[in-house]
Amino acid sequence: MSKVPIDVAEIKSVLKVAMQKIEALEQLVAVKENPDSHSISATELSTVELIDRAKKHLQWSRAKGQMMDPGNGLFSDGCWNMCLDIYICNLNEQPVTVSSIAHSSGIPMSTAMRYINVMTEQKLLQKSVNPADNRMVFISISADGMENITQILVNTPF
Repeated sequence: MSKVPIDVAEIKSVLKVAMQKIEALEQLVAVKENPDSHSISATELSTVELIDRAKKHLQWSRAKGQMMDPGNGLFSDGCWNMCLDIYICNLNEQPVTVSSIAHSSGIPMSTAMRYINVMTEQKLLQKSVNPADNRMVFISISADGMENITQILVNTPF
């Protein structure tokens, strides 16, 4: 029995897989090089479109964490999810409390507070006291944070 047909079959199989990878890379490059994908500016997107993009990012991030490592948090993006939640609430003109953002992000309150404090120090978030109840703190995206997240949402394909 000749070994040549087996070797040819193996080579064809490897080449087929390589071609599939090359085609996938070409599609990625085509998306990145597409001038229309980078010509959108933040001013051309409505608030509704920005909220929709932020919600898609948030859904993707949560699904990734749940599918890859349910319950252990290895693939979760706690800070990013918190920022997106706050961003969405800010665009909807809804106040956000520390406890509500910790609960919606699914991370412990102490961790959420640490993240919020660091992001506040980095001027991505701002804190303000609820005038009706001084014990309650509202969290919002700073102007810099709003601009940064908006640019990420504008420059990503979904």
